[in-house]
Amino acid sequence: MRLRTAVLLLAILAALVLIGRFAIPLRAPGTSDSGGAPSLEAAIREIDAGRRTSPLVGDQPRRGKPSVTFLARRDGNDVPRIVSDATGWGERQDGTFDYSAGKMTPVGQTGWYSLETKVEPYARIEYLIAYGASDYRLDPHNPRKVQRANGPASEFVMPGYMPPQEFVDPPMRPAGTVIDTVVESRILHDARRVIVYTPPGYQRGVAYPLAVFHDGALVVNTGEAPRVLDWLIAHRAIEPIVAVFVDPQSRVADYRRGAPMRAFVTDELLPWIAAHYSVTKDPGERAIIGMSASARGAVDAAASLQSFGRLGLLIPALDPGDIDVVKPRGPLELRVSIVAATYDTLNFAAARQAQLTLADLGHRVDFVEVPEGHSTVTWRTHLRTVLISLFGPLPRQR
Repeated sequence: MRLRTAVLLLAILAALVLIGRFAIPLRAPGTSDSGGAPSLEAAIREIDAGRRTSPLVGDQPRRGKPSVTFLARRDGNDVPRIVSDATGWGERQDGTFDYSAGKMTPVGQTGWYSLETKVEPYARIEYLIAYGASDYRLDPHNPRKVQRANGPASEFVMPGYMPPQEFVDPPMRPAGTVIDTVVESRILHDARRVIVYTPPGYQRGVAYPLAVFHDGALVVNTGEAPRVLDWLIAHRAIEPIVAVFVDPQSRVADYRRGAPMRAFVTDELLPWIAAHYSVTKDPGERAIIGMSASARGAVDAAASLQSFGRLGLLIPALDPGDIDVVKPRGPLELRVSIVAATYDTLNFAAARQAQLTLADLGHRVDFVEVPEGHSTVTWRTHLRTVLISLFGPLPRQR
């Protein structure tokens, strides 16, 4: 009996050795495991041979944040830097740049350089390799890339990152109806392009809640907002709504405080929508939503509490004083949703201050911090968050 037990134990031990020898850890697409400093040269050989991708993403420790190691090869006399959400893009508040951001260190005599940093376990990070003040390149050893406002960038996601389901699933059927038109404006002395989304099963005579989006065509085309709306409505995450997307002529001029765009939206666009579509007359069921710079225009339009009772701000780029125009809670409170990016170093503090100021004024504020940077992909990914916050069921008050 003892001999039989010993043989069984030896067989189990041998099996465990074989499993340990040949097992390959499962990783999210676009990620890889991180070796320590002694193994960097071995990792570089694997990357050179095409058997491994970069950057090297470490395992989640029991405490603290996992590490990420960027690797890049020297190009002649040009030493690489990593500019990224995680290491900084070198942008300063005064509009100048720090060209030492993302400095790397040599890896032995390989001609490669490395930079290790810590990130959140669910992070999605965009980056480029810089070889000078104006020479920014994709990582040739990372197949993942995304489109930023000023061009493509490399991207990696941590193993805990989950993409939004509405972009994983095929587009919903039936889908809402999207109509592209223009609205004439006496206030702007011009016509503005307007795109209108009506939900599947739209019926005249039903007073639908209304969402007005700044950066209209960008949100429809790049953000795929109709697809997001279709998915959320089909899954009953939000109630059916009518959404109107209005284009700016100049993001700088149209989204400053007190710009004519505010009067166009509140005094001309809202009456035009009411005349052509079956929407609510209740300001408390109307939302204005902006992302990045257009968040200033959204705050400006909602400031008086007369036209909009709901306000959505996606990675807002707010200036000092933008929130000061908002009135305290009265008969109508603002239902506010703010999505701020952890690695948005230029704008995160202002977004957090907006949350505190609006809450102090008595408004209902949902604040969500996401471990990403200031980019088109970030606000596109989190359109769902703002829409659910503004048009989903309210949480019960305790």
